[in-house]
Amino acid sequence: MTPNLVPVMLHFATVLGPKWPIVLFTLEEHWVMPPSAAFRRAVDTRSFDIRFLPPNTSLGDSQSVSRFLTKPWIWEQVQSARRTLLFQTDSIICSKAETVIEEFLQHDFVGAPIHQQYGAGYNGGLSIRNPKLFLNITRDVSFEASAHDFEDQWFYAEAKAREGNGVKLPQAAVAKLFAVETIYYEKPLGYHQPSRWQADHMEEIEEYCPEVKMLTSRRAT
Repeated sequence: MTPNLVPVMLHFATVLGPKWPIVLFTLEEHWVMPPSAAFRRAVDTRSFDIRFLPPNTSLGDSQSVSRFLTKPWIWEQVQSARRTLLFQTDSIICSKAETVIEEFLQHDFVGAPIHQQYGAGYNGGLSIRNPKLFLNITRDVSFEASAHDFEDQWFYAEAKAREGNGVKLPQAAVAKLFAVETIYYEKPLGYHQPSRWQADHMEEIEEYCPEVKMLTSRRAT
């Protein structure tokens, strides 16, 4: 368990509000209920839902995370939701933001736009996704057979190919309002790994979104 898991989850719950219950997927053999009274209260009131991953699930690096997210299992667990917000403990949303998550729910996939030197699409570390669409993609197409290294760019390419069938994807000018990673914008709703990608802007970012100080520098697993 990363040291900032509890404060980050509690922060997301506060900013998102009661209409957004938070589901934590973890390995049962590694799970220990945190002693935090606030966390336990959230579990008791069902604001937090703890669910266990299949035994022997490995999420130790970006490759294993991509392999896991491109299989149907995770999307089968959340397919009843119209949209899901996927976040890791190296991402945050900002309490000072003037935008709210509901402004982005018309899109089937949105995250921080990726700078063209790193690929195309949206970063998945803080992202809104249509679980039914993602489930269909994982059932129809093989990630391993593709030329992609990362699940988020693979999902973007597959969603882009389905735009003619009604899939809605935002332009980068809209996506940057939602989140910032490799492309800077002054006041997004949230950030993914800001100290890694926006080191030159951290003073302004911390002034606008002091919650970024809760993030750890290493990748959550």
